[in-house]
Amino acid sequence: MKDEKVYILLEDDTEIFGNGTGHIMYRMYLPVVRYVEILKTYNARSTFYIDMAHWLFLRDNPEFEDFSLQADLIEKTILHLLENKMEVQLHLHSQWANAKIENGNVRVTEKWNIGQLAEDDQKRLFLEGSKRLQEVIATSENQNSFNSFKAGSWGLQPFEALYDEFKEKGVKIVLGPTKGLKLSALDLDYTSMESEITPYYCRKDDINRIGDKKEIAIIPMTPTYLNWIDLIRYVWHVKFHGFMERHDKDMDIYGVPDEILNMNPVANRDSIHSLRMPYKTNLKMNKQPYWYLKKTFKRAYNMVLKNDFEYKLIVLETHTKDFKNVFDDIDRFIGYLTKNYENIEFITTSDLLRHINEGELKPLLKSDS
Repeated sequence: MKDEKVYILLEDDTEIFGNGTGHIMYRMYLPVVRYVEILKTYNARSTFYIDMAHWLFLRDNPEFEDFSLQADLIEKTILHLLENKMEVQLHLHSQWANAKIENGNVRVTEKWNIGQLAEDDQKRLFLEGSKRLQEVIATSENQNSFNSFKAGSWGLQPFEALYDEFKEKGVKIVLGPTKGLKLSALDLDYTSMESEITPYYCRKDDINRIGDKKEIAIIPMTPTYLNWIDLIRYVWHVKFHGFMERHDKDMDIYGVPDEILNMNPVANRDSIHSLRMPYKTNLKMNKQPYWYLKKTFKRAYNMVLKNDFEYKLIVLETHTKDFKNVFDDIDRFIGYLTKNYENIEFITTSDLLRHINEGELKPLLKSDS
């Protein structure tokens, strides 16, 4: 079993904070440059999902502070990734639609699930964001096809308004849906997802259900968990570092009102589910310590190996915006994976699509369920 090939899809949500705070240089460009060097050291690749909704907001407000510079930095980040043979795809945080600048501060909306927007706003955001992303990709010598979408805040419910737009523009792969995730503030409910680990073709009228058409494949976020001992250790780590870190140490959010800094409708995203798996979440690499990354990966790896589905896939979600103090942990962790898991292979969403087209990956269809 341990000799089976296991594919690792590293996918980064390349963005600033959901509440609209943070600077592109500090939260995107510089962390991405450093992270790419680590990945190249271990011959690893990642798909970076660029928040083009933020780019659209910057474009529409070029006279405010240095927004023109920040919009340019997003494009430079895209080009840097392509030049280093990484992949870029589309990410959209819908709170940027209808965001405003008031009293010298950016105020995003509370609609963090794109499905909460009016249908016309959903389509505009997708069409304009994908158009600009593809225009930037076209200027690079190293290009990848546009084929994938990652939902901001994991939210893509309801899906009907965007389904046909995705089909028309060539989006074949969608990430974000996570079995068991329910966020009332976002009108988001993935508790009835029919597949927890295995990719599946979804229905147009219900992203949770396995469909009967080979059109758009959902790649579920890979689950993992901490046991009670690890949970206590992690809570202590978070509390200690939260106490030691002060907002005024971060120059890009210094002086931002607390009401903006504290805006977070996904704050309860992780919760205690059972005594056996008290901290169930999706596999991630943000600002967690090295020991956390090792343990959660091992549990996800074992879970995927035990899955009956022939194609073994692990989705590891990352957020470079959180990397500023943990590059040593990330370097150690990627090195640990390449040394201790000889059967893994890092892939991109274009590799996934190729595997689908070649028949190696066969997402679940209604007839298979």
